[in-house]
Amino acid sequence: MRRTPLPARLALGFAALAAGAAAAQDVLPNLEYAMVDGQRLRLDLYRPAASAPPPAVVLWVHGGGWCAGARTPLSPDVAPLQADGLAIASVSYRLTSTTPDCANAAGATWPAQIHDLKAAVRWLRANAATLAIDGSRIGVWGQSAGAHLAATLALSAGSTELEGSVGPHPGVDSRVAALVAYYPPTDLLNLGPDFATSPTNRPDLVAAVDGPGQPHARLIGFGGPGEGTGVLRAQAGNPDPPWPARLATARSASPVTHVDAADPPVFLLHGTADVTVPLNQARRLRDALAGAAVPTVYREVAGLGHVPPGGASAAEARAWIRERLAPTGVFGDGFEPGAGR
Repeated sequence: MRRTPLPARLALGFAALAAGAAAAQDVLPNLEYAMVDGQRLRLDLYRPAASAPPPAVVLWVHGGGWCAGARTPLSPDVAPLQADGLAIASVSYRLTSTTPDCANAAGATWPAQIHDLKAAVRWLRANAATLAIDGSRIGVWGQSAGAHLAATLALSAGSTELEGSVGPHPGVDSRVAALVAYYPPTDLLNLGPDFATSPTNRPDLVAAVDGPGQPHARLIGFGGPGEGTGVLRAQAGNPDPPWPARLATARSASPVTHVDAADPPVFLLHGTADVTVPLNQARRLRDALAGAAVPTVYREVAGLGHVPPGGASAAEARAWIRERLAPTGVFGDGFEPGAGR
């Protein structure tokens, strides 16, 4: 399979590793996978200390309301996977704010974020041999806004609109083999009304979440004064511009829209006491996956808020993705890493 050469400075660094100059190195930081409008997009690759055959990879997508968060330090939710023989690629993507406190909405809007993540998968796959990873076994894991993006990545294979053209490897397959999603927003148009369901039992939050300035409204470029997903929902039957295009963007940014029978297996977890993303958002995705007969493990954790689970729940998620990424022909359809679909 032909691979696109790495930039010279990266190629030299990897050559040194291959020659044994840094044989003990298990972290490759600040790897540039694309550049967009002058912004360098990077990931950090954490590899097992020793792995034969080359390890599968879990792409870690951080949360932060699409406007904040960072790929470093590596999340403790996925860090143990490195000791278990998996590689972890912790990835940055374009945010909706240009300040770390989400003070503005001057950053990138949908579908920039998913274009970036698909480019990261393509880059990892195209350079798998040089990186000493298995490009045929890539899964994705995220929490909150990161879980929303991870879910969209996993469920939207084949979507030209969401594939985009970011990065140097167009035509390389961006499919992933498994998804772990912790408390993701899944249906942006119904995020507000879902606060009134039981649980979360917070009808007092609906109007605010439906209104302007909310992170999910800013994501789709409709969070300014007088805007918000409540306005969009009220215009759902309006055929006049700009409403059909605005609604199409909101649906495109909702993982439930993309579910079909070809999707990879899913591990979906949400806490019953979450008042940041209502539990019914996970139930919506659970029901869509069940309707498409997508293999799914669904867990509701009693009393858990908008925080990662610990103990047995966390251990189950890690064991699940290790099993899904075991070297047993995860795609099962003649898939060749690096080839187009």
